[in-house]
Amino acid sequence: MLLIIACGNSLRSDDGAGLIFAERLEYACRALDVMVERISVHQLLPELAADIAAEAVQAVVFIDTRLAAPGDLPALQPLSPKAASPSVGHHLTPAVLLLYAQALYHHCPPAWQITIPGVNFDHGESLSETAQNALTHVSVLARQITARLDDPRRNAKEL
Repeated sequence: MLLIIACGNSLRSDDGAGLIFAERLEYACRALDVMVERISVHQLLPELAADIAAEAVQAVVFIDTRLAAPGDLPALQPLSPKAASPSVGHHLTPAVLLLYAQALYHHCPPAWQITIPGVNFDHGESLSETAQNALTHVSVLARQITARLDDPRRNAKEL
């Protein structure tokens, strides 16, 4: 099963684009016959390590929105717990959650991050043109994820 963890706030304009992208990615992956579970949160919490380490989870995709640079497009970036340092602060990264899953539950599936470019993080529910354009890349990324799930050798290399 693919676990999608989306982080964002739908009441902060483009910050909600990651949540929308995650929902569309879930549907696109299901259309490609991938079992999917999606979790949407306002911020990453340590408790998500248990979800990540669940026996059924074959891979994890974290989705969030970031401030866009010119020409930004969403892309699939590999993650590794090896790149993390333990943290108990107010802000956890996906790599730290992977580290917790490995340390606490002895299971850390392959993981990737998709960041959606955004330019407007003010109060509101509408998306900027930049964020709307990013949403059009869902099917491409769904196919990339499916290809990685189908090739265990590639997953092992990424970690």
